[in-house]
Amino acid sequence: MSFLKNKLVRLQHLSDETISRLVSGELAVLPAFRAVRHMERCWHCRARREALDHAAMQVTEHRNRMAARTPGNPERRAALFDELRRRSQQADPQPASVPPILKAYELGRISMTPVLSSIAIVVAAAALLAFVWWKPVPVVSASTLLSKAEAFDAAVAHGEPGVIYQRVRITTARSSVEREIYRDARGKRRRRPEQAEANPVREVLASAHVDWDAPLSAASFRQWHDLQEPRTDVVSRDGNLLKLVTTSSNGWIQEQSLMVRLSDFHPVGRTIRTRPYGTIEIAELNYAVLGWNTANESLFEPLASFHAASPVPPAPLSADDLDLAELDARLALNRIHADEGEQINVVRTDRGIEVKGVAETDERMHQIVSSLRQVPHVRTDVLSLAELQGRHDSGPSPQSVSVQTLDVQASPLVRYLSSMGTFGRSVSDVSGSLLDASLAVRRNAAELAALEGSRAAEAASPAKSWVIGELSRSYFSRLLEALDAQEATLRQLGFKPPEAVAPPASAVELLPEAEREDALCRELIAGSDGGTRSGPEIAAEMFASIARIRSAAAAQLPAK
Repeated sequence: MSFLKNKLVRLQHLSDETISRLVSGELAVLPAFRAVRHMERCWHCRARREALDHAAMQVTEHRNRMAARTPGNPERRAALFDELRRRSQQADPQPASVPPILKAYELGRISMTPVLSSIAIVVAAAALLAFVWWKPVPVVSASTLLSKAEAFDAAVAHGEPGVIYQRVRITTARSSVEREIYRDARGKRRRRPEQAEANPVREVLASAHVDWDAPLSAASFRQWHDLQEPRTDVVSRDGNLLKLVTTSSNGWIQEQSLMVRLSDFHPVGRTIRTRPYGTIEIAELNYAVLGWNTANESLFEPLASFHAASPVPPAPLSADDLDLAELDARLALNRIHADEGEQINVVRTDRGIEVKGVAETDERMHQIVSSLRQVPHVRTDVLSLAELQGRHDSGPSPQSVSVQTLDVQASPLVRYLSSMGTFGRSVSDVSGSLLDASLAVRRNAAELAALEGSRAAEAASPAKSWVIGELSRSYFSRLLEALDAQEATLRQLGFKPPEAVAPPASAVELLPEAEREDALCRELIAGSDGGTRSGPEIAAEMFASIARIRSAAAAQLPAK
């Protein structure tokens, strides 16, 4: 019976109070020893203790985060103390009949009470901890954080020779991969080429312009960061980590964040939020700088062959990389309106994209070059008119260029205006407005037609799909503005659109219809060989053609 009684006693679970006091270290030595011995045999009580430990850690971490995020205010703290002191004096006035010596005696007697002394010590310690917790933590600026993170990488590069070993986890919306990275700390020896294999995560990082062999590089983040205009930087602290979040409205990368250790500013995490791919998270799992005596040198090419090798020209890019680089370059030019008649050409080669042309001013040239600097695989060769003139001054004199103008004498437009009597705008102004709008219609229609041939690549590459959508919406908006301008000019001249436009027998192709509308515009302004049509007849056809262009362009516009 005694054996069963002892067995039942051992099987009795510990109370919550006992486990809580054990976790907080308030349990006496002998009860603590018994509780620990009991939990060695009782998994139920052991699980309860682990749960209490976890809850206590969560409360502490939450308190630390709240304290770090809430800056202290010395003025408000001083005002609170003054208000408490004033209310204390009003609520508990000292009786005038009590002699000062007795008051001092009573105060001394109360302060010497052990219980009150213990309470006073605990309150003072709590106040000190609260002051430390609520003390505002200084947060560095975005520029300082990036500079110190780059300085950490530079210190490793200029330190002892060795191999950087890094293990990272890269997570996307569809997959996750862990990989081990080895690279020469001083950058003198190249890694031997790895076996090429299809890797969707690597393709996503390449599209986001992240180095596969250095995904947490602070210099790479800085390069992207400094080119974002406008941008918003937010630096926050989370325990022993600092986090920089940069938000940008340009490009398909909406936001990037870099997380560094507060102790040495070593980058340990990076997050990239994109429109087509969702969120890409890169987390460091392990990091070490190994000596060459412990590293596997067979992973790297021999040092002698590295120095003796002649410069290797860049390898030809794949068709997908060229497509994305060309689309990114055109989108960058589109955002600064450098594709609206300026002498800027985008040339595609097997090793990259070349943007060549002439800008009117030095400021415009710098704007074009800066907008293309962040686009990979793109080389710019843009000159200003001043630079181009300087080159011509040292060479042969430029030849004169004849400009062909339209003969508007006795054209359908002139005959119509003459029949209408006086009008507010000259023939040259009206003709220029109609021709400018017609040229914009043709140009944007041609761009939309060219993008229509790239639709097949959208499903294979979300990045291409997003860029194509942005360009399509921009060209569509400009096309509508040009059509509105043409219609407004025609209405101001007194031309009236037909009451009903007959639908076309078959689907209308955008570019041929835009070219037909341009021909009608030129016929209205300058007439045609042997043509006898009147201005209202031509204007009616222009109204109908504008309606068909709107319909064809809307059919090509991709959904958001």
